[in-house]
Amino acid sequence: MKKQQNRLLFFLLFLSLVLCACDDGENDDGESDDGEFSTLLTPGAGDWTWNFDADDALAIYHGSRNLFRLEAVEVRRFEADVSMLFGFFKVKKKNESRESLSMRYSDASIGLFLADERIGDMAIEKTEKGALRVRLNIDDGCRADSLKLKFTMRGGDRFWGFGEQYNFVDFRGRLAPIWVQEQGIGRKEHPLLPTQGKLTNSYFPMPYFIDPQAGKGFLIENSEASFFDCGRADSRRWSVEVFSGSRISFLVFPGPTGKEVITQLSDELGRPRRIPPDWAFDGVWLAAQQGEQAVRERLATALDAGIPVSAVWTQDWVGERHFGLGNYGLKYRWIWDQDHYPDLPGMIDDFREQDVRFLGYFNNFIARQYEHYETARDNDYIIRMPNGSPYLFLISVFFGTDLDVTNPAAVEYFKGYARRAVEMGMSGWMCDFGEWLPFDAVLHDGYAPAFHNLYPTAWHRINREVLDQAYPDGDYVMFTRSGFTGEQDVAQIVWAGDQEADWGDDGIPTVIKAGLNLGLAAVPFFTHDIAGFSGGPCTKELFMRWTELGAFTPFMRTHDGLQREKNHRFDSDADTLEHFTRMAKLHEAMAPYFMEIAQDAVDAGLPIIRHTALVDPDWEESFEAHEQWMLGDDILFAPVVSEGATSVRVLFPDGKWEHALTAKKYGGRVAVTVDAPIGTPAIFVRESRHTQLVENLRMIYNAD
Repeated sequence: MKKQQNRLLFFLLFLSLVLCACDDGENDDGESDDGEFSTLLTPGAGDWTWNFDADDALAIYHGSRNLFRLEAVEVRRFEADVSMLFGFFKVKKKNESRESLSMRYSDASIGLFLADERIGDMAIEKTEKGALRVRLNIDDGCRADSLKLKFTMRGGDRFWGFGEQYNFVDFRGRLAPIWVQEQGIGRKEHPLLPTQGKLTNSYFPMPYFIDPQAGKGFLIENSEASFFDCGRADSRRWSVEVFSGSRISFLVFPGPTGKEVITQLSDELGRPRRIPPDWAFDGVWLAAQQGEQAVRERLATALDAGIPVSAVWTQDWVGERHFGLGNYGLKYRWIWDQDHYPDLPGMIDDFREQDVRFLGYFNNFIARQYEHYETARDNDYIIRMPNGSPYLFLISVFFGTDLDVTNPAAVEYFKGYARRAVEMGMSGWMCDFGEWLPFDAVLHDGYAPAFHNLYPTAWHRINREVLDQAYPDGDYVMFTRSGFTGEQDVAQIVWAGDQEADWGDDGIPTVIKAGLNLGLAAVPFFTHDIAGFSGGPCTKELFMRWTELGAFTPFMRTHDGLQREKNHRFDSDADTLEHFTRMAKLHEAMAPYFMEIAQDAVDAGLPIIRHTALVDPDWEESFEAHEQWMLGDDILFAPVVSEGATSVRVLFPDGKWEHALTAKKYGGRVAVTVDAPIGTPAIFVRESRHTQLVENLRMIYNAD
């Protein structure tokens, strides 16, 4: 109760009035918008074939497999009413009408008809990479604010993924709104506060799902808002509506395995150009802030304890900011705070001599109270309102706006500051935010409703261009939280965003599904905050369990969190320091394996963190293994994410397995409750595989 009261007071500090909670795209009357997925194939396109059945539905085949059946197409007309508060968007429709179209094949073409009038066309092609592309176009003379596609849903259909989702892997029977926005500070099915998100809010959604059992995938190529209904409104159909006006384009991936779908997705969208540097894998990225002396002392404490630290990341190099109730943050600006860090370049050099890199922080906001605002306003480096005035909105406790990343001059303006950070010796940074572009913003180039979801990738590309130029060998780190379709070859490392420092629906359990779902979307390199960001304060037990989770994540990184002074940390007591040191050494021992399977990402788009169903799709129970990770195909990790728990249920895929730390052996295709007290995480290796890694892990685990 006290925690809830504290959180409410915190919100009231910077909110005088709470207006409304944000909506996830559901209509006001509670009806979900059906979205359609249509794929059509031209005769003679290899294994792709199609036909209209007796009900005039379009059936799409790959070989003998009927992948999708498009039953109907709708044109919808309405006035879109989209508002934003704290990065959350509420989408409403006013004066909506809808009309059903029929699909007819004649004269080697497919027409879209309203009654007997042909108002559009459907085009089908096989892409160069082998996927199927279907395009629907409505004639310019026929107004359409959205198109909705309705598909037949079969009993065994699965709808996995939709980008980085935190509370669900399979969306069957659920809505999936695809609109980049804040995840929320605390997630609820029905949020009570304007800073809380719904369970389907995401920094990194994608209009994409995979059915790993059927071995097929689907992707809407449009960048506009889209809304999937995976059988919630009608258990016989699934649908997708796209706010595209007059066009929809989508891809179908034929598999026939889940892994092949992911590879086919990355064939179309791109994949990592190279593996992150070795030092990113083999040591802890240690959060440290509150000025030069505090940062130096934090690193010294860690190194003296024997913790393998590869980087220090300091977000408040731009200045510290306090906003009440013990919450500690930073100034949203791009300049070195010389009062806070008098000799930052010297400190960075000193760290480099200890083989420790320095990572900083940037975001895309331009705050009205700081140095950049007047220059950015006067030179049109910021987004505008429809009336031409600067588009200002409330960001926590102050007003600011977005950098206009479509303006080349604005891009160069920011790059100047980023280059100066590199010149000081930074080896990269957290590239934060990117989700807040308003629906009605006016851009230098582009249309905000279509560019909103693309903004994060444009923002990240700007940062990466600076780092690529400075470090052509790739010896840097850039970690981001937001994204959309196309982020796959721009992002380097994605972190899970701002979890609550607790065990709940926005806490440590959500990291597991976030990692799994990003992997399904061909985003291979993943990390998260040890031990959460908002809420809290973090307890000792939570910190120790989150540390175990971090040890068996490709990149191990801490965060002080908002409640910096109250949150439990790696050096809060001797017991925690010993535990953190041991887990960090286990992570260091895992680094060669992580780097080995990271090559799969470059070669085939496959993630390091994999769902068990990708590894053993012939075992029915693998499709329920949403609480564990496969690290590649040979290591299984089942973290404890429940308060007070000392065991965890593990679903072992086909093969023989042994506990990497205790040597206890297990058979395959069984579900077993395994002891997992603090300090003995449930980590398993295929028997007789990676013997040197197992030997190293056990030596660290058994060390005094």
